Amino acid sequence: MSNMDKKRLRIKSSFASPEEHKQTFDIYVNSMEKLIHRVMPEDILAENDQDYYNKVDQMLPIPYFSIGNMAPSTISITILCKAKYTQGAGRYMGDMGSRWLIPGKQLNLVITRCLNFEFIANPGMQYFINELIIHVENNKDLKQVQNNLPNVIREIRRNILAVQHTRMVVLQKNLSLDQKKIIIQENIASLINQPLKEFNNSMFDQMQHLLIKAAAEDKVTKIQEQLAPLLELKPHAFDGDIFKEIQHFVLLMRDHFTANRKVRHLNRIISYQYLFRKMLGHAVVSSPTKRHLSMKLMHTKISQENEKLSVLGILIAINFVNENEIFEDKHILKAIQHFLPECNMVKQSLLIDRRGSEKIRTLYLEVSKESKENFSIQEIKNLHKNLPRELKSRVETVVNPIFMLRNEEEVMRNIVILSNQLKYVQDIPQMIVNFHEQSLEEVTFTVILLRLEKENQDSLENLFKSSSTPVKIFDHERKIVGILRKKYPKAAHVFQLSLDKKPFIRKDYSLNLYSARQAVITHLNTILGDLRDYNGGMISKQNEIFTELQTLLQKINIRNDFLLENFFFSLTPTYMQSMLEPTLLKAQFLQLLEILENDFSEDHYLIKTQMIDDHLLLVLGTTTPSLISHLLYTISHSDIKYLEITHSSLNVYDIHCLSYLIRFEDEKNYTLFKNIIHSCINLWNEPGPSSLTNKILTKMPL
Repeated sequence: MSNMDKKRLRIKSSFASPEEHKQTFDIYVNSMEKLIHRVMPEDILAENDQDYYNKVDQMLPIPYFSIGNMAPSTISITILCKAKYTQGAGRYMGDMGSRWLIPGKQLNLVITRCLNFEFIANPGMQYFINELIIHVENNKDLKQVQNNLPNVIREIRRNILAVQHTRMVVLQKNLSLDQKKIIIQENIASLINQPLKEFNNSMFDQMQHLLIKAAAEDKVTKIQEQLAPLLELKPHAFDGDIFKEIQHFVLLMRDHFTANRKVRHLNRIISYQYLFRKMLGHAVVSSPTKRHLSMKLMHTKISQENEKLSVLGILIAINFVNENEIFEDKHILKAIQHFLPECNMVKQSLLIDRRGSEKIRTLYLEVSKESKENFSIQEIKNLHKNLPRELKSRVETVVNPIFMLRNEEEVMRNIVILSNQLKYVQDIPQMIVNFHEQSLEEVTFTVILLRLEKENQDSLENLFKSSSTPVKIFDHERKIVGILRKKYPKAAHVFQLSLDKKPFIRKDYSLNLYSARQAVITHLNTILGDLRDYNGGMISKQNEIFTELQTLLQKINIRNDFLLENFFFSLTPTYMQSMLEPTLLKAQFLQLLEILENDFSEDHYLIKTQMIDDHLLLVLGTTTPSLISHLLYTISHSDIKYLEITHSSLNVYDIHCLSYLIRFEDEKNYTLFKNIIHSCINLWNEPGPSSLTNKILTKMPL
């Protein structure tokens, strides 16, 4: 190398040397300069310095390696490249050198050294040089390395060039995403000396990933730059740990997610998630047994399949009250589809933030319409108003499977009871159906069936085998327990029947055991013909009244089946569920809906009363559960005589509701009952140190 070339290759660090280690750092820079002399080709002919450096730039990245002939040995691999757009090249080289020189075996990387520098004669242009020294222990490994090293060097150079070019193209503001893809595709095709038409799909996928990765890196940097001023503008809302939140969120976000969304939208997601977590953290400390939920709807457009897609982003923060609760994307999607059935979740839009044992969960996902239309203002308003309540009702509670051995004594007692019901030849089979167990996918019942066996009658086994109903029947036992008229045997059949429980899962993921049992009865009637459900008489009457109540409400376009079920089956005493008139229940349910529509931000309670025939219908709603308990106590200790009294207590969307449906002996008691309610509420509102119970006992004339 000529003295002129040596002068041209003199370097200085791109950054100031450490004050405490200036002397040793200068020695290090000198050693890197000697490494550059070894790496730089000697056949660069140039008359002036600028021409020389232009030729060097055209050759970059420049690889260099040296390898011994006998093991144990060390291998030196060096890459000289531009510093701009090549961040991470050193980590990439270390991974390639240690892992891929011998595929399947990791070699020992003993030394790595690198430097960002400038040529003294060409200031302003920064370069990067990185050297790896790898130890090889035996001749077998050394031979493999000698064979693979040229290919690994070519791969390193090719990928550094591809990343450098991709990052440079991504930062061009005047190009669309599709234009950037075409430019990068052509560039990478030229790097591997392959015509564009032969550019295979796997390489295109890699190029696409590279483009997305570069765009994501650029946007993460912009997010940090744009969020930094918030610390000064709103210091009380955004603490210094917002940057930790950014780092955590970046780990959650996939590159594809980041690249296809605007920086402003990503900023909003991070900011709201940060604020929601802070708000819920304080709320959980003050009210740990209460469900808290924060929600933000964000209308935006994303790039998907070469087009702009209108989507609605939903960010939710929610706390878990119990350890066995689950809340995931499927729960959110079903809640949204309850209001907008044509919505589907956007692919790769889900972000779930789980942090160890924390009881706070944040989720973000996006939905779009099948028609790809924009979301209307009215649709978004409707979701703002109703979705938080619906989401709270969708939290799933995991219930452990029930282990319950069959009580043989009870089975025998039921067999005797059913046997006594078969008194005549024309009597239809009698049965008792009891819940046995549930698994993750099925619910199982124990069936006890008594029937008379007659000539030319198919056996139960044949009837079960020939059936096409979606039930499984197993553990079938048959016993003869008596003979009617000395001719017709009474056969007792005991068996297990299981069916898929998915159709009977309610929206809060509880099992509707009542509906599952009714399905069992229907299937058995289909298989065996007419049967008498011995222990289902009251259940049958309940079903009749509930079905009629549903029909009455559907006629006025009310189809809130989940709330209706909770209301109906909470009626106490339970036998009133099979006795009350559906018209009365309809009127009281409408009162309940009015209560739930009320805004309790100012008033702590609301009462609705109504007289229908000789029945008083009263519904009270409150956000304070203590009022409900005191009302129940007061009414239970009053001296009023009732002909009929039915009450229901529900907790719906954090609103505690108490309803009464009463018929009195004396008409004067209607007014007295309402006065008791209002007096109890007034005493509950009255300030003072004494307890409400003492106030009621001392001040209220009952």
